[in-house]
Amino acid sequence: MSPSLVAVQPGHVPDGVELDVRPAPNGVHVVLTAARSLGDGDRLATGRFAAPSAWAGLVVHSDGAPEYLGFAFTQFALPVVAGPSLDFDFHPAHNLHSPSAVGVLVVRAGDRTALVAPISNPHEQIIAVHAGALRWGWHGDLQEVAAGFSTVLGVYEGASAAEVFEQWSADLGGGTPLAMRSRDRNPVTSHLSYWTDNGAAYWYRTEPGLTIGESVAHAVTQLRGTGVPVHAVELDSWCYPHEVLRPIAEIGYPEEVPPTGMMRWEPRPDAFPSAGAPADPIEAWSAGVGHPPLVVHSRHIGPASTYLAEGEWFVDDLAAFPVDPAFFRRWFDDAVRWGVCCIEQDWMLMYWFGVRALRAVAGRAQQWQRALDQHAHDTGVGLMWCMATPADLVLAASLPGVVAVRTSDDYRFAADPAQLWIWYLTVNRLAGALGLPAFKDVFFSQVPEPDADPIDGDPHAEFEALLSALSAGVVGIGDRIGHTDAEVVLRTCDGDGRLRHVDAPVALVDDCLFGAPARGERLAWATATATTDRGRWTYVLAVNASMPGVNITDSYVIDDVADVLDWRTGSSGSASALTASLAPRDWSFWVIAPPGASAREGDLTKYVTVPSNRT
Repeated sequence: MSPSLVAVQPGHVPDGVELDVRPAPNGVHVVLTAARSLGDGDRLATGRFAAPSAWAGLVVHSDGAPEYLGFAFTQFALPVVAGPSLDFDFHPAHNLHSPSAVGVLVVRAGDRTALVAPISNPHEQIIAVHAGALRWGWHGDLQEVAAGFSTVLGVYEGASAAEVFEQWSADLGGGTPLAMRSRDRNPVTSHLSYWTDNGAAYWYRTEPGLTIGESVAHAVTQLRGTGVPVHAVELDSWCYPHEVLRPIAEIGYPEEVPPTGMMRWEPRPDAFPSAGAPADPIEAWSAGVGHPPLVVHSRHIGPASTYLAEGEWFVDDLAAFPVDPAFFRRWFDDAVRWGVCCIEQDWMLMYWFGVRALRAVAGRAQQWQRALDQHAHDTGVGLMWCMATPADLVLAASLPGVVAVRTSDDYRFAADPAQLWIWYLTVNRLAGALGLPAFKDVFFSQVPEPDADPIDGDPHAEFEALLSALSAGVVGIGDRIGHTDAEVVLRTCDGDGRLRHVDAPVALVDDCLFGAPARGERLAWATATATTDRGRWTYVLAVNASMPGVNITDSYVIDDVADVLDWRTGSSGSASALTASLAPRDWSFWVIAPPGASAREGDLTKYVTVPSNRT
């Protein structure tokens, strides 16, 4: 019998910590437990997050060359790939980097695939790359651990990534894979929304002579007047004051955008109309646009915030955090008063890496996020995670108040959008296994004229709309006034704004998870399904995301002969494989009908021609 693809070997376990490897129904569980309370006197911390204190070795046994996919311990669970030398790129851009550690790891060698992923207490455990080897254990910033505290890691093996992700999901779900949580329970996941976050037209930018609040109100009013059924409206970080105020101007985004913390979660005076303004500008603004459900952005609290005069705080150079997370309840009460359906908790990474005390004590990050979830339950206000680490995503699977998670970096963040497309389609494999609806981020719906203002549209508008429509979660437009392609937007939803959902977020197929599309070896193939009373429909997209910028011809094999619609050309017929020849950034999209059905059923003007009944 061949050895396991990923084997666990003894490493270093400090006094007071116990390591146990146990067989489990779906794989192997590796457990680190504090046999007694550990504190400063035990010198548990190593001085570096990616240098585990208590750890076991992970050894890959393979006759072939293994490939690796990791979800880095940084914002939006940055996907990183490597070959046999573990050459992960943890610093792919000057403004994007991660410690040399991942939260979840996929290994493929030949016809075998393994998954290494947390089962419990995900924040305290990492998979680190050290001296050309893999170590799993407690991160190096951990200083205090209560007696009995334990972390559990799952190690799974199967014939495909799909198989091992399902095994992990079943472990997390108590024996049954986690179901996708309901999209109908929150307006931001059930209907089309309008967004003002980074990448949108009105992110710290206004139309001439208007405040940003007035600009957004005019945009929403015009959209509704032209038949674009926007429901929820997102108010981003421009709506409250920061330590260093970002300018709001007509000329566009400032060159320098300081990521400083908030001063207070209260309306910023210059963001809303001032003439005759009542005590609460957000309430007045909402009334002026018909009281839509609101999504309001939240970020880390700055160390100079006046909140610090109340109660006890952990204070660091870049952020501050209340010792008792019951503090945050006031924000949920304000949210109810404003008509907020969802608080977008952004900059989660900054809380985690910006406040040392959150990392120093085992369970403290989980206490924070479970408190937010309880506040959400008590008030009926949903939560969305943004800039989340893999640990935040894994924990969210047990937090019903989290209605969606962002799964890629900011729209228009990268010079080449294909980098964000691959990011989104990869992290969606993680979100799908965890039962979490996804959010790609905002998009522009119109293709701009030559030499147009950058906020007037996007040459890839339709593909961005398609990716959003297949998120199984949030679809949010961020168009400038007068620059919406209503036909494109309405392909994502019904006439009343209700989104046409798939079962789970669209995600890369197994063979595309390890970097082949970016290297130009394959098209990026991704799939989603929609389960109905007539059977399961499959949606397949292919995009040329090659970084070398080469033309690619590639095929995707269907499990059986099926009736297939080429959505872009309108042609249909029986097929057992899909083939596309695409120039860089070009794309194709197909609909595969279940047995006995025609691929031409449903509404062919929509991206999701036949939506899921699991919403």
